[in-house]
Amino acid sequence: MNILANYIRKQTMKISLVVLLLLFLLMVGTLFTSTLRLIARGILPPELLFIELSLRSVDVLSVLIPLSFYLGVLVSLGQMYRNQEAVMMHAVGWSSKDILKALLPLMWVVFALMLLVTLVLSPQAARLSKELTAEANKNISLMGLTEGKFQKFFSNDGVIFVEKIDPESQRVENIFANIYHPDRIDTLTAEYGFQFEENGHKYVALFNGFRNEGKPGSNAYQMMQFERNDIRLPDLDDQLADLDEKSKPTIELFQSDELVDKAQLHWRLSPAFSVLVLFVLAVALSKTSHREAKFINLVVGILVYIFMVNLLTIGHSLSEQGKIPIQFGLWWVYLLVLFYAVWRLLKLDGPKIVQQQNTGYSEV
Repeated sequence: MNILANYIRKQTMKISLVVLLLLFLLMVGTLFTSTLRLIARGILPPELLFIELSLRSVDVLSVLIPLSFYLGVLVSLGQMYRNQEAVMMHAVGWSSKDILKALLPLMWVVFALMLLVTLVLSPQAARLSKELTAEANKNISLMGLTEGKFQKFFSNDGVIFVEKIDPESQRVENIFANIYHPDRIDTLTAEYGFQFEENGHKYVALFNGFRNEGKPGSNAYQMMQFERNDIRLPDLDDQLADLDEKSKPTIELFQSDELVDKAQLHWRLSPAFSVLVLFVLAVALSKTSHREAKFINLVVGILVYIFMVNLLTIGHSLSEQGKIPIQFGLWWVYLLVLFYAVWRLLKLDGPKIVQQQNTGYSEV
């Protein structure tokens, strides 16, 4: 029996690694393109290309490893059913539950790996990426502004929008800025602007625009038209951007009472517990016959996976907003999918029928 168990684990491991490699190469290509776009817009210096790509790849593994293991179990067992190997295993007394037990050691290895990635490596990579980006923004154009996007300005004290950026000349066009002060709000629009540095501080010089100053809730507003208006940019020497919940160490999330941090903690645990649920689901969906379509189990498996991921995303959003009790977290999603997987697994083997044959003699 150990020979059969080792054979199943070996086949599953091979297919899982192949799937992981293919998905990782595809995802790295996408990350490479997006990182080059950041460099072209002046948000990142070219020398950080491969460092940023490596750090962002760590976060991708939290998605790819559970999916690859799920598809590896589903495809390998499905192939065994197509080749009649699994049928022979059932003929010698192996049930689907025995196959499940044979793959348990491999599942626990993947589970532990996911805990390491999501609870330790991914937050550290996100934090290092944010710090490197913030540090690099001191030496690149316009503090990492992005075309056509509202962005936080002066930390959480305002927003800024620029329609077009030229990193070489450090020129921006069609600017809108909303800056909050303790006693007023300044709203500025300008036709174009340039970045310059003076006395160790960075500024944006805005040209041909309007400035509207006032206090919310009152009629004390004043509008001014200007030919030039300089805005000092925040100094990153004294402050790096505050770490968001994605970058915080896991121990801080455990100790925090913030709703967003608690929701993030549940989200970090989701890849590892998804491995447990998807493992049972893959074994339950793997059985096929020649009467069924060749890849029907794979199609059904992918649809169930998409359904589960959507539920996890919705559950995370509702948890952050406090619309569902944080104690529930994402556990209700695991229980729902696990219930379906166990039902399929029990249905797969069917009830055990004990047949008793009575023998007797007939008299002539």
